[in-house]
Amino acid sequence: MPKADPCKKLACTIQKCLSENDFQESRCIKQIDNLRECCRKFHEFSLVCSGMKPKSTKENQNKITKV
Repeated sequence: MPKADPCKKLACTIQKCLSENDFQESRCIKQIDNLRECCRKFHEFSLVCSGMKPKSTKENQNKITKV
């Protein structure tokens, strides 16, 4: 198990992006996708990912196209 949360930095990046963009999620899609990818890899080691269920890339793409 890694000593530091491997996805924490990405979660902080999302928060920064959201605060800089009036909390409009659509402007931070790249950062959100980066966190999802990290959570797919490190779900069992990351507290940041504990509330997320890993989704397939296809499911993520469908969500983005529906927005």
